[in-house]
Order: sequence, then structure tokens, then C-alpha cells
Amino acid sequence: MKQNLGPAIAGVLGIVWLLAACAAPESPRPAMQALAAAGNFGYADRSIDADTIEVTYRGPEVSLSTRDPRNDSRLAAEKLKVRDLALLRAARLASEQGGVALRIVNERVDSDVDARSNPRCRVAPLWGAPGFWGPYGYRPYGGLGWSDPDYYCYERRWATGRATAVLLVDILAIRDSTDTQQLPVAETIARLEKAYAGATYP
Repeated sequence: MKQNLGPAIAGVLGIVWLLAACAAPESPRPAMQALAAAGNFGYADRSIDADTIEVTYRGPEVSLSTRDPRNDSRLAAEKLKVRDLALLRAARLASEQGGVALRIVNERVDSDVDARSNPRCRVAPLWGAPGFWGPYGYRPYGGLGWSDPDYYCYERRWATGRATAVLLVDILAIRDSTDTQQLPVAETIARLEKAYAGATYP
């Protein structure tokens, strides 16, 4: 009597596919996404009045040097990047509203740094006093003249940082070429889209 192994094989293949999907790393996502959609990075904006908007861009956490995380070049690069991405979002909004220029009224670029350490010690039985493992850890044999066991101590350290830019921007219907604070919308969009065309975050 032949057995139908089709359903069993299909089930096994399904489990293998699910395990592979869980093990696969997340694909990088475009940096220009709404924060509400991306979750851990992206832009958010709101209208202050008819001609003024506030744009925020929040970057993801990035790994930093544990020696001097606040002065890590990666954090400095992230601060520049989130500022540019916030400006790109502002320029696109200005273009949608028919603006030809924009002026940054106020800007704030901040960063949060989280540095942590996890010190740990463990008994070194291979080079310490002979002993045994018990309910209270490794202890040397008593009465043989050995002192307390040697310990191997180490510290696991890590640091992460996140940059955020907030721009308050006026949208202008007419550009004054003598005003050096004004940025042309079309040129700003073209410059930043070229610079960050392939920008992604995990």
C-alpha cells in the first residue's frame, strides 16, 4: 500500500521556509520614510500656519565607540544626515504647496547617547585553586592550604546614539535673490535627492 507523502513533505518544506524567513536579516529600507511607517526612523511634519511648517527627522540608533561616544565621527555624520533629510522633506512640502523658496527660521539638531557597561566575574578553575562546583559556585577544597579561588573579570561595554533634527521653515511664493537665507526649492530638492538617492536604514 502506497503512502501519500505529499502533505508531509509540504509541511516540512513549509517549516523550513518559515525558519529561513525568521533567520534572514531585514532588508534595508529607504531613509525617506514617514516615522509612523518606519517606526524607528523617519520624518514627521506639521503646519504651524499657512506658510510655516515644522519638520522633524529622527534617525535610528547607531553603534558608537565606547571610548568617546559623544565625539564619534559616526554620530557627527548622522547629525548632518538627519538635518539634510529634514530639509529635503521641507523642500518637497514647499514644492507641493507651490513655494519657490524656503527660509529656515529655526533649527535644532540634537543627539542622545546611551553608554552602558556590564561587568562580570567568573571563577578560573583551570588556573586557580583545585576545587568543585556547588550550589554557591566554584569553591576550593578546604583544609589543603589553598586560598580563595582566582577570578577572571571582564567588562562588556557598548554605546549607541540617535540624532534628531527639527526645522522650522517658512515657505515663500517669491524668491528674493538678495536674501542669502533663502533656499531655492527646486535646487534644494535636486541637490539633496542626488546626495541621498540610495540612503537606507536597517
